[in-house]
Amino acid sequence: MGTRVIGLGQSAAGDDGVGLAILQWIRETGAPSGTELLVAREATALIALLETPRPVVLVDAMVGQGVIGEVLAFGVEALDAPTRGPRPVSTHGVDIGQAVALARILSADALSPAIWVVGVRIAPPRRFVHGLTPAVRAAIPAAARAVLAHA
Repeated sequence: MGTRVIGLGQSAAGDDGVGLAILQWIRETGAPSGTELLVAREATALIALLETPRPVVLVDAMVGQGVIGEVLAFGVEALDAPTRGPRPVSTHGVDIGQAVALARILSADALSPAIWVVGVRIAPPRRFVHGLTPAVRAAIPAAARAVLAHA
């Protein structure tokens, strides 16, 4: 059946576009057969995309304390924990944790049975900045490998 991989981010917000860059890297280097690669420009678009019998990997930028360019991978349930750890970036007011929570309410019977998050730690994003910083760009291959480990 394969895995659904969903890249999130905004390319006009600097490092916030790393999720899209990781998806592009996977497209260019080749994804396993049956892997579905999709883009969600904002977290609210995830609700319908999480309605699948396939496992899902969400690929996004993360903010929080730590080293810029660090690759993080965890089950989506970790977003439910009230911690000061890494959080997905939201440039539209709804982050992926909130979108998944809403999908659990609206589409509980159709929600993917397994949802993973792979992210790259970034500094708070700035709008109207194109391109990734060197540390975040360097993390793309490792983040793509983390994504493909779940594909």
